[in-house]
Amino acid sequence: MKYAAYTDYRETPLEWAGPIPAHWQIKKIGHLALLKSGENIVSEEIAEGGEYPVFGGNGFRGYFNQYTHDGDFVLIGRQGALCGNINYASGKFWASEHALVAHSLAEFDIHWFGETLRAMNLNQYSVSAAQPGLAASAISALRVPFPPFDEQQTITRFLNAKTTQIDLLMSLISGNQRGALSEKQGHLVALLIEYRQALITSAVTGKIDVRRFDQRTES
Repeated sequence: MKYAAYTDYRETPLEWAGPIPAHWQIKKIGHLALLKSGENIVSEEIAEGGEYPVFGGNGFRGYFNQYTHDGDFVLIGRQGALCGNINYASGKFWASEHALVAHSLAEFDIHWFGETLRAMNLNQYSVSAAQPGLAASAISALRVPFPPFDEQQTITRFLNAKTTQIDLLMSLISGNQRGALSEKQGHLVALLIEYRQALITSAVTGKIDVRRFDQRTES
């Protein structure tokens, strides 16, 4: 499906983003959010059930009887081969030391911010040591396109609707089978994953005028 673009664009120094809508700004991540590692927790303390969810570098890990955060946050995987992956946490939860928690310093839509970070492929900024890892200072120095707040919210609505459709289609293709996907199924899922990522990048860099999506859904 082809989506309409904005009318006016301007060039940017952001290689991953390219030209952005002329009325958008560019801001440092560090001006939008303070990135702080979570707290240490050992595997033995994490249970299969409990009061508060625990999030590590790769997302949900289990439960613990204490929490470190309360609210809506974007989490960035900090260590390991999958560092740079993006998750969301809401309410009371424990964030482990393997996750960077984005504490808002400015007004922005949480899911817009998370999907913008996802589009940046933060894994490419990992530094090899004992294991790959991200430095909060390096990520904070990066810059992102910054649309007006109402457009951030529209981008979130657009991506929620479209990625839900894509995820459902991938689920239908995969089915409930226990074995590996057939070659054709695997190819289709790979294409959908690629399309999903391209759609996210197009939305958060302004290649799609998501305001038109809102007008269609309201009419």
